[in-house]
Amino acid sequence: MKLVPVCSIFNERFIMNSKSVADVIGTAVAAFDSRIADVKRDKSLLKSAKVQKRVTQLVAPLLYILNGLGNVRVEIMFGKPAVYVSMFSIESFKQTELVSALAYLTDLTEKVNGKITTEDWAAAVNRDFRFETEEWRVCVHAYVKDDSPTCRKIAVGTELIERTKYEIVCD
Repeated sequence: MKLVPVCSIFNERFIMNSKSVADVIGTAVAAFDSRIADVKRDKSLLKSAKVQKRVTQLVAPLLYILNGLGNVRVEIMFGKPAVYVSMFSIESFKQTELVSALAYLTDLTEKVNGKITTEDWAAAVNRDFRFETEEWRVCVHAYVKDDSPTCRKIAVGTELIERTKYEIVCD
């Protein structure tokens, strides 16, 4: 039985021609073994002194700026530290903690010619701010309160999507 690795965004999967139930189970076990190896590698990287120093330098000022307002999570993504900040029920995108955190991250990112992007999710009054460098990435998810006096979602139009419908016809 030969396993052929196929890359996906989240993990490695194995595809093969199944000859028996044992082959199918063996493939599932191999896929789990691969995922376990990935998790162990990421854990080892996160425990390394170099990465811990980098994460500490990045996150400690961010925690101070946020003053308990956001939830912060760190993981390893594509071989480098990824920090996720979720800020729920903020008054507006001009809230002091958010503006200060974004200024801090913008400064760090621009110093090393990193990439900064944003994405709006108007239906949820949510905006994502992404900062990425060669050494780390940070994503700030900012969610404005539904009853915010300064931010609200407004209808700006409608969209009609025309999709071809299919059905199966067999001779």
